[in-house]
Amino acid sequence: MLTQRIVLNYVQIGLGVFPEVSRDQLTKNVALFSGQLADLKATAPSTAIVEALNSVERQWQEFRATATREVSRAGAKRLLFWNDDLLFASNKVVQLLQDLSGESFSRLVNISGRQRMLSQRMAKFYMLREWGFDTITTRDEMERARNEFAGGLAALLMAPETTEEIRKELDSVAIQWAWFENALTLTDEDSFRLIVAESSQVILQSMEHVTILYEQRASR
Repeated sequence: MLTQRIVLNYVQIGLGVFPEVSRDQLTKNVALFSGQLADLKATAPSTAIVEALNSVERQWQEFRATATREVSRAGAKRLLFWNDDLLFASNKVVQLLQDLSGESFSRLVNISGRQRMLSQRMAKFYMLREWGFDTITTRDEMERARNEFAGGLAALLMAPETTEEIRKELDSVAIQWAWFENALTLTDEDSFRLIVAESSQVILQSMEHVTILYEQRASR
């Protein structure tokens, strides 16, 4: 999620979308990624996970350096170039940790956590498009993220491990998702950018809560 959110924060600064809030979030998210990476390296339970984390760290160094420099279109282009590689490297760590656990709730935690990432990924591509990075790849990747989010939400709702409490939260997310998905089609107005920024934040917070609920069930 942080790999996507950092680029989203960066581009929102460039567009002037909640610039002070976005700048504060960017600083905090860069620090959070670095801190969590260090924590994971200190507690990695296998050689494969250590190697995967080393790959993340190598890619993170240059990414972080660009993200913390003065915001520019050239910087956004560089972040976009590296972004998916860092995302895939980070996701490999998640998959290895899930495989190590092997429990059904770990799979659901992973899906729910990925929904957080997808909410930020869609908003990221929207803001990039608004800043002039309107390419076939950008549009295709946004559509792929939209489809994956819808599929992930359906999978969580249908999962037998999903409790009534979690289902109610997911029903709320479904309502928020309908609003957010529609907002992604609105373009070329500052007010639309604000709607997408706010909607993606609400979806993120809701999926964060759902993920915590799954984590609590997994720890019982």
